[in-house]
Amino acid sequence: MIIKLKGQIENLDEDCVDLDVKGVVYRVLMSKKNVLRLGPIGTQVIIFIYEIIKEDGRILAGFLDSEERETFIDLLTVQGVGGKMAINIMSNLENEVIIQSIHKEDSQIFRNISGVGNKLALRIINELKEKIKKKIIEKKVFTPHKNNSVFQDLVSCLMNLGFSEKICESTASYVINENQNKKLEELIPIAVKSLSNPSR
Repeated sequence: MIIKLKGQIENLDEDCVDLDVKGVVYRVLMSKKNVLRLGPIGTQVIIFIYEIIKEDGRILAGFLDSEERETFIDLLTVQGVGGKMAINIMSNLENEVIIQSIHKEDSQIFRNISGVGNKLALRIINELKEKIKKKIIEKKVFTPHKNNSVFQDLVSCLMNLGFSEKICESTASYVINENQNKKLEELIPIAVKSLSNPSR
């Protein structure tokens, strides 16, 4: 089983990358946002892999960190979510947004994605909420209250850079949780780096 590939980008498409690993070229299916984050052809990258074995072949799904891969695997357990649909969801939403939306039972954010209807959005919530809740407790994820001034200020700074409110909120939550003793001026560059490079 392939779990990680390290190689040179040979070709890029909007939903996949061809990766040259010591002369063997693998085609890896990826979300559109992650393809855009890879860099130009010739760049050396590390991609976390999940193999989907099918009767007529196999698909390599790729991610920039192991947590994204875990979320992808969780999505595959939902009835009606195949590999392409899971990648479609992850192309439209940041990993932290997916986790927090399931945790908060916010199905609307999934219904906004093309191809995801009301029934599927509700299944994603209902079938994954307990699993996500357990993971959040285990990792002691801290979500700052929206009235928290540092949280609000950090979100505002990130939104001024052109990122969406949802992504800014999830990133600010993650960064503050990981750096609870740092001040706002120290958190800003960490958050910007996190947004520009999803591999944490």
